This record gives sequence, C-alpha cells and structure tokens, in this order.
Amino acid sequence: MKKKPAVVLGNLMMGRCFTLADIPYIGITTKNDKRLFYSKACIEGHVLENPAKNEAATLAGLLEIGKRHGGGLPLFYTNDAQLKMVNSHADTLRDYFTFLLPHKKLIDSSLDKHLFNDMVKEYDLPTPPTFHKDEVTGTDMLDFPVIIKPTSRIHWFNSQVIKELGAQQKILLINNAAEFENYRRKIDAENIDYIVQKYVPGTEAQILSFHSFFDENSEPLAYYCGRKIRTYPNDYGLSCSLRLIKHPEMAAISLDVLKRLRFKGPIKIDYKLDEKSGKLYLLELNPRYNMWHYIGARAGINLPALAYHYLIDGVAGKVQTDYETDIKWISGIQEWFTFRDMKKQGLISTGQWLASLSGRRIYQTWAGDDLKPVMYAAWDTFKGGLRKVKKLF
Repeated sequence: MKKKPAVVLGNLMMGRCFTLADIPYIGITTKNDKRLFYSKACIEGHVLENPAKNEAATLAGLLEIGKRHGGGLPLFYTNDAQLKMVNSHADTLRDYFTFLLPHKKLIDSSLDKHLFNDMVKEYDLPTPPTFHKDEVTGTDMLDFPVIIKPTSRIHWFNSQVIKELGAQQKILLINNAAEFENYRRKIDAENIDYIVQKYVPGTEAQILSFHSFFDENSEPLAYYCGRKIRTYPNDYGLSCSLRLIKHPEMAAISLDVLKRLRFKGPIKIDYKLDEKSGKLYLLELNPRYNMWHYIGARAGINLPALAYHYLIDGVAGKVQTDYETDIKWISGIQEWFTFRDMKKQGLISTGQWLASLSGRRIYQTWAGDDLKPVMYAAWDTFKGGLRKVKKLF
C-alpha cells in the first residue's frame, strides 16, 4: 500500500527525519532554503511565502497542495509564524491535513510571552520572576541583572535594536538601571512588546530542553532531553552545537507540567539550570516541531516519524525513552565562528573546543548517507560566489 506523504513546512533537518524512516514527504520552504527538496524521501518541493510577512498567501499555497494530494496529509510546522498560521486556520486546514494541537489558549500563550506569564501564574510553573513591560513602573523593582525578551519573536530579528547589535540575539542581557532605560527607550520606539525576567546565571551550555509528542489523551509517545553546547553569537544566539543528555528530574518536571496542561501534539520545553542552586527554571514552551528532532532521530527516537504514524493510524504504542547520548549536532560555519570569537576572548582553547566535539558528529547539511542536499548546497554557494564576483567587476 502506498504511503501517504507527510507535508513538511521546515528545513533539511526535518526532512531527513522522514528520510531516515523511509516516509515520503512534500517539502515546503517559507525561507527559500531548498536543501529540503533534495533529501531522498522528498517527492516534491515548493517555495511558499513567509507567513510572518504574508500569511494569506502561505495558507493559499498550502491549501492548493492539499487539494492536489487529497485529504489526511500529516502536517509538520517548525517556527512560530507557521504555528500561528496553523492555529489561526486549523478548521480550514483540516479539510486536507491532519495534525494535533493543544488548546488555543496554550498556543496563544506560547506565542505571546505576556500571555505566557499569565499561564505561569495560573499553573504555578517554575519560572524566574517575570514582569510584563507595563508592570515595570521603575527600575528599583528589578533585581539586576535581568533579561529583556520579546513577547513574540516573529519580527524581533528584523528590529532596529537587533540590527544595531549586529547579531541574532534572542534576548538582551541588562546589567543595571542605566542599560535598562537605554534599551527600553529604543524598544518602545519600535512598539515591540516584551517581558523583563530575572537573569539566571550561567552560559548557554546551561540551557536544557525536553522534547516529546503527546497523543489525544495527553500521553507521550516518546521523549528525550537535550543540552546546548554553544550558540552563535556565544551570548544568547542561535544554536550551533547540541547534544542529548539523560536528565530524569527535567523529564519528571516536564511530564508533570504537560499533564496538568492536558497537552497534545509536539512540544519543546526550554529550561535554564542555575548551577549554584541546582534549580531548573522553565523558560518557555514551544508547541511545534524543531531542529532537535534530527539529532533525536539519529540517536534512536524519531519523533516526527512517530507523530506521522500516530496521525495516520491513531496508535500510540509503548512510550520510547531509550536513546544515545554520544552524538553531537554541529551547524558548521557558525560553530567555527563562535569558537573563533570565544578563543579571542580567552573563553576556550583549541584543545577544549575539540574535546567538546569529540565522539560521533552529525551536521546541519553534511550527511554521507544523503548527499544530494550537500551537492545542492555546494552548488548554490558557488553560484552565490559567482554573483558577488560579477557585481565587483
């Protein structure tokens, strides 16, 4: 019997989860990253509008694909703008696609940190002290250092504040009242909504995460835990090296939280470990698929594949919790850049860096068992270089 294809709004790493499981997929990029189209299991590829800029066009393109392939297509979405679109148009999308979402209030809270803070209070979640910007009546109420975090990241990276920093920082670390007032003026001038949160000391390596997929009865199909190694830039940037870990305490806290929330669908929960106190602080809930699923699939738990079979057959099976922890995921050039910057600052030596990446390694693009995306990426990079040379001459 011919397998129904998955529909993957994402990137090459998500596509490779289906290739590893021999599940055909329709690849859709909303960021013009066509590497997704060349993995072995991809049966067709489409470039659609970024829903953060034109949600209606993205939705129309997605529905057209659904009409051509019939109903019941398992749908996978990987960023906040895509999640927002699916959440807003769930009834329309279900004419052609199948997916599992938690209740709307939870999704809205995950996309808006102000609403998330309300949910934190309602369910007594273990987060650091947090205030919405409108609650900060004076800097004397803040226990510095604090962080400023946008309530939504959909337009954050294109803001003037981030462009001036010259780095894709997810948050801003504020050390004193003067810094706070300076950034507050800049951010308020752009009408960006944000929260202010007590900073939990520690490097990006103290960021831990829990990953799972929950069925209709709020039971997990499988789960695993991860830990960042580094980000680029090194402070509060985007992940450039990752590994899986075993962390029974984090798993237990996460399972308890998700049970109380009556959660359904894919989930990533971010925590930060305070090494001095040993306490885990919950930072955010992300009810969508993400880049961690590739290292999970290589390590023994393929969450997108498990979700696919559940969405098709409705059968959960035994909870999978066995996975390997000796694999490192590396982004490539960004990992080199962050090592270079950290070495200049005296934060790491070459020996320490190499030791941190010891063991089995997988990469954002390179994979010896799936070479077409690698060849496409090399050719695309070469063409980009030629275009730059032509402009010079």
